[in-house]
Order: sequence, then C-alpha cells, then structure tokens
Amino acid sequence: MNASTLAAIAVVLLVFYVGARYCTKLFRKEISPRIATWIIFEVGVVMSLVSYLAGNDHSLIKAALNAADSIQVTVILISLVIEQGGRRIEFTRNELVSLGISCLAALAWMLTKTGWIGFAGFQLVMSVAYLPTLESLWHWKAGPSPEPMEKWGINVLIALIGLTVDLTDRHDYLAMVYPLRALILCVVVAVLITRWDRKSKAAQFPA
Repeated sequence: MNASTLAAIAVVLLVFYVGARYCTKLFRKEISPRIATWIIFEVGVVMSLVSYLAGNDHSLIKAALNAADSIQVTVILISLVIEQGGRRIEFTRNELVSLGISCLAALAWMLTKTGWIGFAGFQLVMSVAYLPTLESLWHWKAGPSPEPMEKWGINVLIALIGLTVDLTDRHDYLAMVYPLRALILCVVVAVLITRWDRKSKAAQFPA
C-alpha cells in the first residue's frame, strides 16, 4: 500500500468523522447552518464526481476526497431536512441566485457531456455554495457561531492532505482543482469563524 492510498484512506476517515460530528452538533442545536449551502453542495459534489469519472483519464484515489464529500454532504443535507421538520425553508436573494447558478451549471453539463468542462463548472458551483455560509458568518450577531470551527478546521487539514497527494504523485491537474478550491474556501470560513468568536468574546467581556 503506497503513500497515496494511505493518504486517501486518511482523507475518507476524516471526512466521515467530521460529517458525523457536524450532524451531532446539528441535532443538539449547537449550530445553525444555512440549508441553501448544503443543497448547492449536493449538486456540486455529486455532479463534480460524475463529470470527473466520465473523463478518460481519472483515478479513484485522486477522487477519494470528492467521493467521500458526496456521501458526507448527502447525509448532512438529509439531516438538515429532518431537523427542519415541517418548517418552511426560506432563502435569501443571494441564496436563490446561488441555487440558480448551480442549476444552470448542471443543465450545461448534461447538455454538453464534456468531462473537464463539467468538472471545472462544478468547481465554480462549489465555490458559489460557500456564499450563503460566508454571508451568514459575515453578519455577526451575539451568540455562538452558526458554524463549528472543529469541522472547518479539519476540512482545511483534509484539503491539505488531498492537495499534497496530487502534488507528490502523478500530477492530475484536473483532480488537483478540487482540494485546492476546498482549501482556499475552508480557510476563509475558518477565518470568519475566528472573527465571529472574537467579536462574541469582546461583547461578553467589554474592555
């Protein structure tokens, strides 16, 4: 078993661990994620994986993060729907725009059936998926952060491992886009969570 395979296994285990922890926090009502983010993630990760595997030159090891994410996001989305109960799901204008872009990207890929175009397009969709969460974290209000630092901190580690595997092994530049995009955006989310926590502490213990 080579280093790439071991790294892929580590990535999958970390993804499942952080997903389980996220769902636990959700049902304990310790976090309040935006469901729009996870709907767009669902479209993005599944279609990204399908479009990548549809190409002629692909690797299941390189796609490990994408595949594990597909399962994790599906479970989290189902958990969010269950937790939502019978309450109406409301979307902001920006979330509706994000959902619209996701649907257009999915339609474009289904019409063209071009692997690399679809994969690149769904990386854009995955980037757009972060907007509702980034917007939620940007507008600070008193109380705990709507997103847990534990999840996003581990996501940064997962993306780093995935990117390192791609850089040290056979350079599959198409697969490399996925962990690179995840790394950049997860770092941004982690920074905003840190900002939220600092503002909350400052409000709780004013100088």
